[in-house]
Amino acid sequence: MIQVNILICILLILKYVNSLTFNYNQNSLQNIKTIKSLQTRLGSKPDIDDTLFIPINKRSYRIGEKPDSGFNLAKVNFIKEVKEIFRNLIFKFNKNDILNSFPETLNLKLSNEAVKEAEITRERLKGKVEASPVARTLYDIGCLFLDTFFDGRPIARFWFLEVVARIPYFSYVSMLHLYETLGWLRQASLRKVHGAEEWNELHHLLIMEALGGDKYWSDRFLGYHCAIAYYWLLIVTYLFSPRVAYQFMELLEAHAVDTYGEFLVQNKDMLLKIPAPAVAISYYTGGDLYEFDEFQVDRPPGSRRPPCDNLYDVFQNIKDDEAEHVSTMRACQNYATLGKLVVSPHVRFESKDEAEKISIDRQKWKEWADEIDKKKNLSG
Repeated sequence: MIQVNILICILLILKYVNSLTFNYNQNSLQNIKTIKSLQTRLGSKPDIDDTLFIPINKRSYRIGEKPDSGFNLAKVNFIKEVKEIFRNLIFKFNKNDILNSFPETLNLKLSNEAVKEAEITRERLKGKVEASPVARTLYDIGCLFLDTFFDGRPIARFWFLEVVARIPYFSYVSMLHLYETLGWLRQASLRKVHGAEEWNELHHLLIMEALGGDKYWSDRFLGYHCAIAYYWLLIVTYLFSPRVAYQFMELLEAHAVDTYGEFLVQNKDMLLKIPAPAVAISYYTGGDLYEFDEFQVDRPPGSRRPPCDNLYDVFQNIKDDEAEHVSTMRACQNYATLGKLVVSPHVRFESKDEAEKISIDRQKWKEWADEIDKKKNLSG
């Protein structure tokens, strides 16, 4: 009886694996058709659409679609990810299919040595990011991990970076909520800016997912678990020193600027030929750009409206976004040490414009009054 049950289990597993193989082959065939379409279009100016990219809402490993109990969400996610482990195992045995799928088929490059050289150059010209020895050591370990684990896989590396890059803003807002609940501190403007920063990083993440950066189960497993650890690390850090927590994020954002900059240099010709994903076009050129302006605390709202015609524009925009995050993190450090308030740019620059308008109106009124007095004196 036991042997029969074992045999039935083996047959069920083989049937399941066979169904996965069939589904994988169907997806692979569709993917190859997409790649051929891309290769055909690379010689000409691309149309702006997202038909070449992975639809986020159709991925078999997408995350939950509606709020539910934690137990149900965990169960559904576990079942999906177990299936993906089998799919990935099947997929990785066939090197030809790997080379003919996103993002490998694009043959995008990123030199770890060039990124290090860019960082050294930046620090020589602009100075090192001020950081504690502990923060600097953790940062160096993180860079070594990225260089080793994601060597030759820039899109997967960027996906991992963007998963981790959102976490500090979750941590900061969590601590600010805690302080406000306890009656220790109320700083709504700072929470608002951090929310806009997270919204920006979310769209970077969605862009990388459209490019296939998270297609391997191992990358997702690593990314999500590192994000959980990073969240609690920053919670504890913020509890003892908000300045150090912002400092560490400045290190990561500066590294992201260097990394994306080198990626643009090394892949310019290819990136110029590939259309921008729809999610990027929507975020950078859509009708509602309030959140896009909100995280850029040193810029007047509406002063930055970048193009988004191809993948080169997209990565240039992401690089520039990361530079804005560096500026915002410096402002947050000044707030933590000097008490210089971080204010929403919509409030900050609107107030300045209003003050300038009042000053101009007063000057005009004074000139008008002087002119009237002058006429009265002449007539008298």
